[in-house]
Amino acid sequence: MPSATLSATKADLFKRASTLSLLSLSLAFSSFSSADFSPKANPVPGGVAVIELPNSIGEGTPEIYFQGQRVFTMSRAQNKRSDERRVTWVGLPLSLNAGKHSLDIHQPGGRIRNVFLEVRAPEKPQQKHIISRTPLQKDLTPAQQQRIQQEKNKIQSFLQRWSGNPPDNRVFLRPTEGSVSQGFGEQRFYNGEEVYSHTGVDMSGQRVFAPADGTVVLIDDLFYQGKHVIIDHGQGLITQYSHLQAINVRIREGQKIRRGEEIGKVGNTGRHIEGMRFAQPIKTPHLHWSVSLNGTYVDPELFLIKTQ
Repeated sequence: MPSATLSATKADLFKRASTLSLLSLSLAFSSFSSADFSPKANPVPGGVAVIELPNSIGEGTPEIYFQGQRVFTMSRAQNKRSDERRVTWVGLPLSLNAGKHSLDIHQPGGRIRNVFLEVRAPEKPQQKHIISRTPLQKDLTPAQQQRIQQEKNKIQSFLQRWSGNPPDNRVFLRPTEGSVSQGFGEQRFYNGEEVYSHTGVDMSGQRVFAPADGTVVLIDDLFYQGKHVIIDHGQGLITQYSHLQAINVRIREGQKIRRGEEIGKVGNTGRHIEGMRFAQPIKTPHLHWSVSLNGTYVDPELFLIKTQ
């Protein structure tokens, strides 16, 4: 074989080998990015701040707090160019003012450090204020009001939970196959009193699935939420599923649930607030899905991201 042809053949083989190596690296990075999931960062009220902590915090596992609530922390690289370090997800309350806010790092040994996060004002605040001389009259009986408050307190107690179990670090699955029909964050106030807050997203669909591994902590039939399930995913990450028509008979309170396992069927159980009527039956079947971090509701659509 002529030397020129041999050289060309070697060059071609080297090019193919290089292409395969690059493909392998690409697949490795793809696997890395899908296995090390973070929600889309959006540091506005109702959003999520994703913060890579400085390596200077030292050895050991720190505890990170925002407004007195411990926050989700994962030890890994935030992106392909980062060394292994800790990343924290901070849920930002809808009531939070724009500006600088402190994140408190409790280091092993008792030292406390602070880093600051910048919260932006939302582009389109979703607040509606009604001012009237007429006091608010809710079309609810005293018994119904008492039940609603008790159920609200029960849910709030689950939102404040802290489990040290390592969370599932894979990309969230969609909880149902349908599209989002109403987004997160709308609030209504009557003479300064909040009468409505859309703390999740409404989604069409038929079957409902767990988006990540976790523990079922509540199965109940509630006044507003109807047939309702709460899953604790660890480290203050909680998801809720409302208005279900039926709940999978194989799941029980206190048991583990796996990513992709069926929770139940989409339905129209429960009630909602419409105008100044506080106990309207739900007509259109849908899933109301909510996500909370460090005790505060955040936009679930930030978790429905596509991997590269």
